[in-house]
Amino acid sequence: RNVLPQFGFAFGADSGELHLGAHDTTKFAAPLRWFPVDHPEDGYWQVAVRAVRVGNVTVDDCKRGCHGIVDTGVSRLGVQASNLPLLQATLVAALSKRGECHGSLLSFDLGDMVLTLGPQDYTDSNCAPQLGPLSLDESKFAGVYTFGETVLRRYYAAFDWEKRKLGFAPLAGVSAIVKDPPRKPLMGVRGSAVLV
Repeated sequence: RNVLPQFGFAFGADSGELHLGAHDTTKFAAPLRWFPVDHPEDGYWQVAVRAVRVGNVTVDDCKRGCHGIVDTGVSRLGVQASNLPLLQATLVAALSKRGECHGSLLSFDLGDMVLTLGPQDYTDSNCAPQLGPLSLDESKFAGVYTFGETVLRRYYAAFDWEKRKLGFAPLAGVSAIVKDPPRKPLMGVRGSAVLV
């Protein structure tokens, strides 16, 4: 029997699934994009992140290195404590509640793919960003983000333990990310322009 040395998770909006030995491609809105596990000796399912952006503002250029760790036990987006204030302030400056929560897209550039979250993905019912601090030793860890439920409700995550690869595919049937119309820039977050 042809069983792949892989497993995958699909959370979706209301329920989740674990797939062992194969992937249900009917869950995908596009093909899986595979990435090497970054620093597999660390023991984490992590990928290199090239940049983190809120709208068109780069909040982390990842020059010291950034990593996205997939963690199915985390409900919020985890952000290294030293990076949390800037990301939080940039997201808050771009949010507004006009009936529904509106704001900028939050994106994680993986190189060959960008994981994109809308305000409906990263905020609560009061339109407040749902971020959790990661208190990690800065000398050992730089630019760490945890991709938990916040990311896995929008993207399928596939794991290949033999080839040490991690894959992502947008989930089929997940509501489209609504991009707000362009807004005027507001200066103020460390001199960066934030669209509001």
